[in-house]
Amino acid sequence: MGGFGKGRDTTPPLILRNETGRLITPSEVAARIENFVDTPEGTLASVHGPAPLVPKIATYDQDTGGYTYSWPTLYGRMHGVFHAYFESTAQDVLIVHSGSNIAIFQGWKPSDPWYEIIGEASTNPQITVDLVDDPSPQFPTQFERTPKGVVIVPQNGRAYICNGEVTTPLGYDSAPATPLGYGPETVADASPNAKGYSIDRASAGYTLHKDWGYGRLGTIVVQPLGVGDGKSYLLEGMYQAAVQWVDMFGNLSPISQRSNGVHFHQQSVDTEGDTAGQVQKQVYWGNLARGREGTTGRLLLRTRDTKNSGTDDLFVVPGNVGAGSFGLYATIPDNSATSMPDNVPDAFLLARPLEAIPVPIFKLCRLAMGRLWIANTKDDPAKVIPSLPGRFGTFEDGTEIYPDPAGGEVTGLWNTGDGLLVFTASSTFLITQNSDGDGFKTSTVDRFFGCVAPSSFADLPDGSTVWLGREGFFQYKDGAVFLLSNEITHLVQKINPVRAKQACAVVDPVSKEYRCWVNVDNYSKIGNNMCFVYSPIQDGWRRRIHETVMSVCVTNDHRKMLVAAGKVADNSGTEDNGIWVLDHEVSSHEPAAPTATIETSWIEWAMSSNRKTAKTVYLCFRETANSSATIKVYRDWRMGSEAIYTDTANATLFSPEDIPPQWGTAKWGDGSEWVRRRPYWKRVDIDIPSCEVYKIVITTNSRCEFLGMMIDEEPKMGARFRMP
Repeated sequence: MGGFGKGRDTTPPLILRNETGRLITPSEVAARIENFVDTPEGTLASVHGPAPLVPKIATYDQDTGGYTYSWPTLYGRMHGVFHAYFESTAQDVLIVHSGSNIAIFQGWKPSDPWYEIIGEASTNPQITVDLVDDPSPQFPTQFERTPKGVVIVPQNGRAYICNGEVTTPLGYDSAPATPLGYGPETVADASPNAKGYSIDRASAGYTLHKDWGYGRLGTIVVQPLGVGDGKSYLLEGMYQAAVQWVDMFGNLSPISQRSNGVHFHQQSVDTEGDTAGQVQKQVYWGNLARGREGTTGRLLLRTRDTKNSGTDDLFVVPGNVGAGSFGLYATIPDNSATSMPDNVPDAFLLARPLEAIPVPIFKLCRLAMGRLWIANTKDDPAKVIPSLPGRFGTFEDGTEIYPDPAGGEVTGLWNTGDGLLVFTASSTFLITQNSDGDGFKTSTVDRFFGCVAPSSFADLPDGSTVWLGREGFFQYKDGAVFLLSNEITHLVQKINPVRAKQACAVVDPVSKEYRCWVNVDNYSKIGNNMCFVYSPIQDGWRRRIHETVMSVCVTNDHRKMLVAAGKVADNSGTEDNGIWVLDHEVSSHEPAAPTATIETSWIEWAMSSNRKTAKTVYLCFRETANSSATIKVYRDWRMGSEAIYTDTANATLFSPEDIPPQWGTAKWGDGSEWVRRRPYWKRVDIDIPSCEVYKIVITTNSRCEFLGMMIDEEPKMGARFRMP
């Protein structure tokens, strides 16, 4: 729009929503947008909050008659936070890794709202482990929700699984002790053996109780009358057994070493009318090891007759016999018995056991294709291993995959609709299931771009995935990888490369923004002090500098709150470790006011050869607070410490022509009504004479909502017309 009669031009409305670090940019793109969030109505609102998840605990002092306030004792150096809701059990689980303890939120208890599930003995946790409170650069604690519980992966120890009520190690990292076998060693003595179980029923009398029937172990050869000597024989044979633990989540341990051999000698049936079954045996297995806490049963594994069956493989001994042979989940459905009589015939041994490996110490995990995939193990960082379907702590021998032929360390895992994305620092791969459903295959997605921060992954509303790599932020969409952060390369270069691995991210379900907290500018503390914000609605970037966040999650329920673990400063400047609800405030805690900033690009750079004079700025705000913003103006490509124009009073954050009733000041009964906040234009006169280009910076520590701006310019005389 033009104002030729007044000798002025007015720029179109500048709807600033994205920022860039480029020098030559359109005027509609800002140089910096800091501490603003997208609103559902398309405006930019300044950041507010956060609120503590749990307020300070009040303690009454009898001597002074007053109260002292302190944070829960759990809060120390933060390593991770995660929330999960299980619809099947209506369980709401918030898990926090702080210092050397992992705890779950147990409600608003006045003494301490956190219950330690893993940690030092002094806190009386479910599992006593000395977790290392390591401040060195490392991945945040990894969490993964499965149908059976949340898998917790501290970076300096083994993994665990928690369903909100019970916490156990994930699977088994060792095998049971070797069982012992007892049976007949000679045929001369038909009396009960040393453990009270009879050899057979062939001798006079019933040394095996008649209610128990006949023995059923051993191989019988029956010769018809008139063939050979006409006798039936129990052939010489041998049996061995092993044990496998089963826990409450269905996970299997590695198989124990095999027991000693229980030998049968050849034996004939001499008594006329006796049946061959009278010389078959029953054996006894002892020293059946009990499992760790959480073990609910043991599988007894046994060979068939190794000398006559043609195989020495182990088979699962069913828990009972008859029609329900395979109805039980374990041979011994308890964790207390240490012995078992065995009278199960070889014909009942059909199922082979799973050759589970000890669960290794690993750093990364992700649920995909019905399995839990683990990676970056202590012994081999390049390896990826899938669990058994539904048994998320059971990993079968020989199923490991090496996605990178060069053996690069796996630095990220993420589940997509196409399959499981696997990353090294410099490459991206995709694991998918074979077309026949048997096994998996790996393909290369990108040979040059990878991932450095496994907690930086998040899915945008369009189904694409964003994460942090060495060169910046990347997006996986339609089977390809794209660099998403070209416009903010100058900011990405500030990321501390050593601490880039500790970055954490989430997509805000309200604003739909991707937010990733990183450590920039050699920040002296271990936390992530800057948040990169990508808005898919505006298709551009902003930044946020308000909280120091080590881990962040979205509540997996109707609240859809952003919960962060880290440090936040209050209005006195004191920083406190804690668990915070982002973008919320409460009256009991007043956080430090963030400085919201909008910095334009160098305006009119394309016409910089013609000088002009900036006269007036029109700002469009929405009514928020009884306060004002500060406006500074810079000229001619110079961003020095001193602006050539500063205004701290005229850019009010409400319309002075019609002041609305405001929260906290309007009084009950004076006729004030609740009204919808409205946008308004505010004129601020500036005078920047004869400049090539200029830049406007708007800052405020008060709540504000920005819509756009326009600027009146006056061309220099002679630039566009001549005076008569």
